[in-house]
Amino acid sequence: MKISLLYFANRDATDAAAQYRLLMDSARFADANGFHAVWVPERHFHPFGGAYPNPALAAAAVASVTSALRVRAGSVVLPLNDVLRVAEDWMFVDNLSGGRVDLAFASGWNANDFVLAPDAFRNRRTELAGMIENFRTLWRGGSLTRRNGKGDHVGIRVYPAAVQPEPGLWLTASSSWRTFAAAGAGGFNVLTGMLFMSLEELSAKIGEYRRTRAEAGLDPAAGCVTLMLHTYLGESVDGVRQAVRPAFTRYLDSSTDLWGQEMRRLHAAAAADKDALLSFAFERYFRTAALFGTPESALPFVAQLEDAGVSEIACLVDFGLPDSEVLQGLKHLAELAERIA
Repeated sequence: MKISLLYFANRDATDAAAQYRLLMDSARFADANGFHAVWVPERHFHPFGGAYPNPALAAAAVASVTSALRVRAGSVVLPLNDVLRVAEDWMFVDNLSGGRVDLAFASGWNANDFVLAPDAFRNRRTELAGMIENFRTLWRGGSLTRRNGKGDHVGIRVYPAAVQPEPGLWLTASSSWRTFAAAGAGGFNVLTGMLFMSLEELSAKIGEYRRTRAEAGLDPAAGCVTLMLHTYLGESVDGVRQAVRPAFTRYLDSSTDLWGQEMRRLHAAAAADKDALLSFAFERYFRTAALFGTPESALPFVAQLEDAGVSEIACLVDFGLPDSEVLQGLKHLAELAERIA
């Protein structure tokens, strides 16, 4: 089981500089303490996660202050971007990092994100596979045919050439059986979370992922399943509960509007009794869907995740605790990583 860090802050925009300092400080800590990777997100045009724009920008910053960590996009919503720009940006980061780049690709779900490419929203799921292949072509030094400013069709390559022959590639799957199966059949890794799944559901979908890998002639055990978990470890379970409850509840509250745009049941539940919904959600996360507690108390949950087929935990650490507490919690997370090892 590998341990990585992941970010998706919801904070007051007036304090943006502080959260970027946390990104840098925690990345340095992770690099010095044997963590596996840092995942940086794509923006939504919404306060929830809105601190992070093009993930290649944050990845370039992380690459410049680390030497061993994998530097990953978690995720690039490929259909709302031009694949030429995505390849160009991440090949630059691959050079800056000395060949430490990996990417998770997603089809996207939030309609407001697609103000950048409104016509792409309708066919975003069907177009994703072809766009990934175009990205691979560019990464390997190939070209795509495009129409230039004079109306001529020309072959375009991007520069500089990447360091790696190919980066590690993930598909982001929130809960769809179809995406898990597509990742397996296509030979991709999987980035997922437990926002809308129980551990039993997650295990079943990972089983489907392994099955479709085998059907495609691939080693079913070789694919990496990365699970995002909100994370904070401390010296006692009760102390962690008291520390995280206010910040994490505010964090959940900030997300209900964004998720509610796409999920009618969540929107209806929040409108009916938001306090009850948030209280239920906090208890659910604390008990079964987050890495909250101590290094010792977290070990059984980590073992359950490993039994379910999870390969890597991407620990979301910037959900609203003071920076000093987040950094202190990373010391306990490093202790957990040592115990796992």
